[in-house]
Amino acid sequence: MKIMRNVTLTATAFALATGVGLGPMSTQVGAQDTYQMRIVHAYPEHTQHGRKMAFFKEKVEEYTDGRVKVTIYPNAQLGPITQEVPMILAGTVEASYNLSGILEGVDPAEAIWNIPFLLKVAPAQGEHMRRVMYDKTVQEILARRLAAKGLKRLGHVPTLTGFMLVGNNLRPVEKLEDFEGLRIRHPGGLMGKLYIETVGASPMTVAGAEVPVALQQGVVDGLVTTPVHYHDARWHTKYMSLPFYAGYGLPFVASLRWWKSLPADIQDIITNKAIPETQEHAYKAVIDLEDRYIKEMQKPPYNVKISWVSPQEMDRFTAQVRDKAIERFVKVVGPDGRELVDQVQRLGEGISIKQ
Repeated sequence: MKIMRNVTLTATAFALATGVGLGPMSTQVGAQDTYQMRIVHAYPEHTQHGRKMAFFKEKVEEYTDGRVKVTIYPNAQLGPITQEVPMILAGTVEASYNLSGILEGVDPAEAIWNIPFLLKVAPAQGEHMRRVMYDKTVQEILARRLAAKGLKRLGHVPTLTGFMLVGNNLRPVEKLEDFEGLRIRHPGGLMGKLYIETVGASPMTVAGAEVPVALQQGVVDGLVTTPVHYHDARWHTKYMSLPFYAGYGLPFVASLRWWKSLPADIQDIITNKAIPETQEHAYKAVIDLEDRYIKEMQKPPYNVKISWVSPQEMDRFTAQVRDKAIERFVKVVGPDGRELVDQVQRLGEGISIKQ
């Protein structure tokens, strides 16, 4: 894959200029080795990304008695989010808290989270996502595939439950036909364009920093995104349609070479204490935040009018998109793709979305 081949000069140049990377993975302090874990992510410290990594750092350093020193580089300090995996492979950093839409460039199986209408999710209703993020079958397949690329998949650490059906400035979208002709910004990846085209809208890609201006000037009519980022980034539109059309993956990955250099007891602490506690902390925070934000954005000064699409209309959306998306996913991923889809569907049994 392109992102795997292009271990760019950005990461290497930064390492050579600053001495941040390419150094020893451990140092001797007295009779005990200490290990560094440099984590990079693209979001400010006050966001969910930032808060979750601060929590992880606290737990790792506490449980290892300081034997692992965690340093976090937030807000794309070392380079854009698309260069985080090359930084790991070059040794500039040890880990990245990334997005499935980016990691799909390494392994398209990460798009399992984003298949339209596969995950049954809505604001503050994340049980299906929770089952998937802890499921042994799903996680083992994703971990095995990334290991072949030199990455250790530490886990899914949620900052969101899913992506709203759509937000836009022209009209409420309450039935499938309401999408017709809308110009909708999407975050890219294997499924974004497919979803928007299939429901009858025009897909557009706009850099995140340019979204507010694009909305204001009418370059795009609306967008699909998570309500948490929508509200935090002030990407508000006149209308929002719920529930969600898909989940979204938040993979936390590390260098496999670095991981194998760690003593077994530190691996055990990260795997069985720090990661599970971070995941649970993150999940509870997302559920609380989504519920609060949905209520808040409907009030002044935001005044977003929210429509809930009926269960009958959701069935129409699902029939229009899901099978086509699954077919594309399985074709690109192969047999693992079929197994992932089947397992995620099984994990959703008995779950229904409440308005």
